[in-house]
Amino acid sequence: MSLWIDQWRELGLVLSLATCALVISEPAASLPSAAGVWKQVDEHGKVGALVTISEEDGVYTGRLSKLFLDPGDDSDPVCTKCPGDKLNQPVLGLTFIEGMKQSGLDYEDGTILDPETGDIYHAKMRLSPDGNELNVRGYVGLPILGRTQTWTRVE
Repeated sequence: MSLWIDQWRELGLVLSLATCALVISEPAASLPSAAGVWKQVDEHGKVGALVTISEEDGVYTGRLSKLFLDPGDDSDPVCTKCPGDKLNQPVLGLTFIEGMKQSGLDYEDGTILDPETGDIYHAKMRLSPDGNELNVRGYVGLPILGRTQTWTRVE
């Protein structure tokens, strides 16, 4: 009788561990990704661009895939203040988010370039659990010293 009880306990332990492993791994497997097309909206509610975020080898980058220009703006702007190989490159198609690495719903260790000033900031992003909003924060030094925009996914 004791052997039979021990076997049931072992089976129960194995089933419990298997269930825990499934429960723990399920949310990670179903996390949404920041990869896709996003509507960039500034803090005043003005739509500035569509941004395409893509992933390669676990690193996320973002490029400007459509610009919403004001009347009178240059119809084909170039990055006249950008550093390095981005200098004088067209803003449309410019990769301005680089080096983002995913950790759950957070994306960190990246940079973001402001094409108007040529300034490069540290950056991090946080994806909403439903995958439809992306908080993008550029900052100098500490994240508290920065600015956040909330972007919405474009279907």
